[in-house]
Amino acid sequence: MNVLRLIFAFFKSVRLAVVLIVIIIVLSFLATLVPQGRPDQWYEARYAPPLLALIDTLQLRNFFSSLVFLVPVGFFTVNLAFCTVDRLVRRARTGAARRHGPDLVHIGLLVLIAGGLATGLGRHEATWTLAEGDEAAIGSGYTLHLVSFTYVTYDNGSPRDWISTVNVLRDGRGVGAAIPIEVNHPLRLKGITVYQSSYDVTGTLRLRDPGGADVPPPEPGDFFDQGGFRFVFEGFRRQGDAWTASFERRRGGAPQETVVLRVGDSIGPFTVTGIEGREITGLKAVSDPGLAPFAVALFLITAGLCLTFIQNRMPATSQRTPAGSQPVPPTSQGGDT
Repeated sequence: MNVLRLIFAFFKSVRLAVVLIVIIIVLSFLATLVPQGRPDQWYEARYAPPLLALIDTLQLRNFFSSLVFLVPVGFFTVNLAFCTVDRLVRRARTGAARRHGPDLVHIGLLVLIAGGLATGLGRHEATWTLAEGDEAAIGSGYTLHLVSFTYVTYDNGSPRDWISTVNVLRDGRGVGAAIPIEVNHPLRLKGITVYQSSYDVTGTLRLRDPGGADVPPPEPGDFFDQGGFRFVFEGFRRQGDAWTASFERRRGGAPQETVVLRVGDSIGPFTVTGIEGREITGLKAVSDPGLAPFAVALFLITAGLCLTFIQNRMPATSQRTPAGSQPVPPTSQGGDT
């Protein structure tokens, strides 16, 4: 029995809670300094061996799903649960005034931790790049069919909005009308949220050399040198209903001008015989089982804080005291949370 009391006293100790909170905060701060989930080569190219060894020891590459994070969070969860149970039992035994605001806060924190663990262990996300007419199976039986994509700019040409209009199919059947997905206006499905994440242009530039032979289509970043200049292929642009291709002309590494080409134009020794461009949209689908617990936790913590504030401003009331016992103040005892 004494051993059980010691275990109970240890796990409901305020000192234990403080130590665990400090450990979690310090390690979480260190984890924010290290990008998460990158390939091994990425870390090896950027960190010296001693620092890389420290990162691996603290499991900072995937910190929020590592034992270094989950173990102290687990102990803190047990500590918080013991404190909550002890507070409820002690008040029931002593007949202390019903002040359950702190209890709601404790329970809310437990739910918050559960939501964080659910997010860390069960969150999934994937990104697809689609052109008009393409489809992507995003999970849970859902498929998105891209009907159209609109790239909206300001008068100065800077991007203002990207809009992907999609048809949603569930197990091969259409679900309602076409739905637009915009930046800051995601598509919410059951268990999955789809975000507008990026925009790009891809295509094929066809060139012919002076001998009349077709040359391999260049990729963005490819270049050729002529007459003391370097011509670097930048990519494709839409001008009205037509597509153009652009090269950056450089001398000595310094940009000189951008050359915009249409079919029939020439650049250096080459003639443009075809430009096939297409806009592609990047959609990110996220499944996060921790969102519902987070919402419940936020409600419980808010309700607990409000209830505590209201009860603290109410006049003190008489406490129920069991026959033959002395009144016990409703405040928590030293060493408990």
